[in-house]
Amino acid sequence: MNPTHDQEVVYAKGCTNIEQLNELTSSSNRSNDNFKMAFFYNPQNDYQIYHITCESLNEISNSELPSDHTFYYKLDDKNLYKITCILISHSLIVQFLNKKMYGIELKQGDEPQQEFLTFSNYQRNNLESNLKEYLLASKQIKKSNVNVLTDVQPRL
Repeated sequence: MNPTHDQEVVYAKGCTNIEQLNELTSSSNRSNDNFKMAFFYNPQNDYQIYHITCESLNEISNSELPSDHTFYYKLDDKNLYKITCILISHSLIVQFLNKKMYGIELKQGDEPQQEFLTFSNYQRNNLESNLKEYLLASKQIKKSNVNVLTDVQPRL
C-alpha cells in the first residue's frame, strides 16, 4: 500500500448547519416498512463524527440521502446493505448542543462561513472497517424496522 495515497485528503461536503442536520435526521427516521436504521458514529482512531444510514439493498427507498461516502456490506448470501456516511462538523455539534440544551444560538458573525471538512483515504478505510465490525458484532443489522441502536454506548 502506498502511504502517500492512503493519506490523500479530499474535501467533503458534510453537514454543517442545523437545517441540514434536521433534514438528514428526519429523512433517516421516515419509515415505510423497509429495513432502515440511522445513527451517529465516531470510529476508533478518528476524531470525526459521522451520520450513518444503513438500508437493505433489496428494500432501498427512492430517496437519495446526501453522502460523503457510500459502500455496500454483505452480511451473508441473503443480506446486502447500503451504508451511507456523511461527516458532521464539530461546530455544528456545538451549535446543536447549545440550542437543544440551553436554548441559545451562538453566532460567530453575520456572514455564514463555509466550513471545509476533510476526509482522507485512511478515515474512509477506518470508517468502513469499524462499521463492518460493529454491525456484525452488534447484530443490530439483522433486526427489521430499527431506527435507533439500543446497545450503543456513547463515546465522548
